[in-house]
Amino acid sequence: MSAIKIFRSCVMTGVLVMLLLIGGRFFLTGYKRYVVNQNKKAVLTRRANLLNQQQSERKQKMHHIFRVNRFVNNAKLLGLEKRRWAVYHVDIQDAVTFTEMKRNLMQCTNSASRYFRPVSFHIKSLKATHNNAGIGNKNETSEMLFKNKTGDILMTLKGAFVVREEAITNDN
Repeated sequence: MSAIKIFRSCVMTGVLVMLLLIGGRFFLTGYKRYVVNQNKKAVLTRRANLLNQQQSERKQKMHHIFRVNRFVNNAKLLGLEKRRWAVYHVDIQDAVTFTEMKRNLMQCTNSASRYFRPVSFHIKSLKATHNNAGIGNKNETSEMLFKNKTGDILMTLKGAFVVREEAITNDN
């Protein structure tokens, strides 16, 4: 009997060891799959976040494109296309009276069909130049260019008038 008990305990121990090994194998295989699935989940989560970010960026870009297109269409409806505007460059350098200077500056005001794009504006008193000429602080350029001109101010005005084409045809 004792041999049977020993045999039985050895068989039981062997069965338990086998069950332990088989259980360990299943546990390790399952754990390995768990780790692989965790990594797959992390990769898929990153991909989903990236796709969501790209989708929101695409929506923002489409919104900006829509706004730009709407602005361009409104500009076209208002006649703000480059081909519908004429540019007239202005380069005035002359001795003028105060009244003439005021008239010239009033003509540079903006309206719905035209506007003035200034580049430079400079005024200099001619009377001060003539008074200083006797002192020895001679400004020869203004005297040479405008010796025969009458006026109070040496006005230099550079820029461009931008005029809507319809306004030109309506004025004629």
